[in-house]
Amino acid sequence: MALVFTAVAPIFLIIALGILMKAKSGFPDEFWRFVEKLTFNGLFPSLLFVKIASAHIDWGYALPIAVAVVVGILLTAAAAVPFHGTMKMSPERFVSVFQGGFRSNTYVGFAIVLGVFGDAATGPMVVSVFMVAITINFLGVWGHLKWLDRPGGTKGWKAVAIDCIKNPLIQACLIGGLFNITGWGLPPVIGPTLELLSRAALPMGLMAVGAGLSIHAVRDARMPVFLATFLKLVVQPAVTYGLCLWLGLEGYALMVPVVFAALPTSSTSYVVSRQMGSDAPLAAAVVTATHLAAIVTLPVMLLLIG
Repeated sequence: MALVFTAVAPIFLIIALGILMKAKSGFPDEFWRFVEKLTFNGLFPSLLFVKIASAHIDWGYALPIAVAVVVGILLTAAAAVPFHGTMKMSPERFVSVFQGGFRSNTYVGFAIVLGVFGDAATGPMVVSVFMVAITINFLGVWGHLKWLDRPGGTKGWKAVAIDCIKNPLIQACLIGGLFNITGWGLPPVIGPTLELLSRAALPMGLMAVGAGLSIHAVRDARMPVFLATFLKLVVQPAVTYGLCLWLGLEGYALMVPVVFAALPTSSTSYVVSRQMGSDAPLAAAVVTATHLAAIVTLPVMLLLIG
C-alpha cells in the first residue's frame, strides 16, 4: 500500500498545482490551451520515443506479452460500445468514457513496477509500455474519428488509418520502435535533446489536467464516470490476467502486463479530448476518479497476483 501511495501521491500533487495555478496565477485560458498543444504535439511524443528507442527487449517473451496487452485493451474497449445506446450519451461524452476505459497512465506504471518489482521487471515493462502506447493511441484516435461528426461525413477505413498515423503520439511510438528494433538507439544530439524535452511531459500534462478539472463534472456525471472507472480498474486487469494465464505467462511476464492493465486512466485522455473534440471535463473527471479509486484497487490487485 505504501509503495503504491508513494507512486500515486506526486501525480495528485502536480494536478493540485495545476488547479492552484488556474485559480491563483491569473494565466488566461489561452495559456492552458497552449500547454495542452505543446504537451500533445511535442512533450509526450518525445517521452514515448526516448523510452521505446532506448529500451532493451527480450523478444522471447515479447510476443505473448504483446498479445495479452493488445487483446485485453481491445476486449475492454469492445465492452464499452453497447453502453453508447443504452446510456443515451452524446457522442462527445461516450468517446470520453470509451477512451477513459482503456487508456493507462504509464508513468504510474513505471513507478509501481520499478518500485515493487525492481529492475528485474524492466524487460516486460518495456514491452507492455510499447504495446499499450501503440494500441491506446490508435484506438483513442479511431474512437474520436468514428463517433464524432466531421466535415464531409463519415470517413472510410483508409482515411481513418491515415488520420491515425498522422497523430504525433502514434508517430512517436512507431519511430521509437523502428530505432529500437534496428539497434540504432537514441541518435546523438537529437536523442539527448528529446530526453530533456521528455522530462517536462508528465508535469506539464498533469498541470493541464488540473487546470481543467471540475468537481461538478465528477458529481454530475456519476454513471459515465463509474462506467469508465469500472472498465479501467476491474474489467481490463481481469481480462488481461485471464489472457496471461491462457498464454502460459508467469512471474514478471504475467504480473507486469496486469499492472499496466490496472493503472488509472492516463492524463493524455484529457489532452486528447481537448484536441479532438470530445468531452474534456468528463475525461478529466474520469482521470481523477480512476486515480482516486486506484489507491485501493492497485494494492488489492498486486496482492492477488503476487
